[in-house]
Amino acid sequence: MIEIRGGRKERIVREWFNRKHEGKVPRAKVLELYEEFELGQPDGDLSYGLFNGVIKKLMEEGHAAGEALEGDSVVEAQVLLVEDMEFPDFALHRTGKAVDLIFSDHEEGGGVYGGTVNIVVGESGVGKSTVLFDLLACVKARTPETRILYVSSEMTRNDILFYYRKSPTIGAVPTLLLNDHLKSGTLAKVLEDTFKGEWDIVVLDSYQDAAIKLTEAMGWRQKRSESWLTGLMIESAETRGTAVLAIQHMTKTGQYMGSTYLKHATTSMLEIRFDPNGGRYLEFSKNRRGGSQVNRRLYYDLDPEYGVVYDELRFEDDYGVAEEEQAEAKVVDFCDMVDVPEEVKPDGMSYTEWIFGKGG
Repeated sequence: MIEIRGGRKERIVREWFNRKHEGKVPRAKVLELYEEFELGQPDGDLSYGLFNGVIKKLMEEGHAAGEALEGDSVVEAQVLLVEDMEFPDFALHRTGKAVDLIFSDHEEGGGVYGGTVNIVVGESGVGKSTVLFDLLACVKARTPETRILYVSSEMTRNDILFYYRKSPTIGAVPTLLLNDHLKSGTLAKVLEDTFKGEWDIVVLDSYQDAAIKLTEAMGWRQKRSESWLTGLMIESAETRGTAVLAIQHMTKTGQYMGSTYLKHATTSMLEIRFDPNGGRYLEFSKNRRGGSQVNRRLYYDLDPEYGVVYDELRFEDDYGVAEEEQAEAKVVDFCDMVDVPEEVKPDGMSYTEWIFGKGG
């Protein structure tokens, strides 16, 4: 049996292995053991990192179960040259709008990279869902072969109907409503199949609500739901090259809501906010694919007919854009796509110039 020693939390873990596994560490994934451990612990103050650390101690003390784990229990670290590593195919998805520029800066014109997990936070009513719906619709319009999916944990079918009436461009966006699977007990399986599926871009709206629903539907504790969901998103990005964008809630004081693990283990943090004058803008506070664009505000407007329209001119005036990037950023000019009467839009003026210049 395992000797009971160490601090209070370590002793709890050691006692659990004695009680549940007869003093042995079974051959299983640490995350699976941690989830089993959490279900039987009412205090809920033992982190995954601490649990994993105790397991390492127990392995060194010779408490591994099974012949394959007896003897030398030290795991040899696999050290490789970067040039010898294997990577999934990372597609670069472009909307044709100025938002591409702030998402990445590794190639001309930017875009949303596959193999990334991007957390999107924002104030209530600022248009988080609309921005991401528009992003999916624009990518699909430019590259119809792109496999996109919008996963809604909050909206019902009736909600989607009114959303669609307000923004007809989302009509071509495949949408999964998690509420349809809540009562059937299939929520976790549906989410798992989704993130292990062959999707190029998956938008989850929202992460926090999906975790809460997992807690309610599966009888899991909140910490387990969050770690399980975070693991799914990261695995989807790393092994299948999926671009994951997950909306996360904010507190009433405008602060990020969620674990520090989610914040630091993901690729980027995109904040969508109102400025003091009521203007809407996007800004990355962290972005491993677009470091040069961090903390640069891209303003936008929600037009009932044309969807999300970004103020490229203001962005260029505020920060400047390289000439080669300007050419790519201006791929879409709505005056070439829609018939705007000349009595409304003066001749020679682009749609972006007109919509952000109207009224003053």
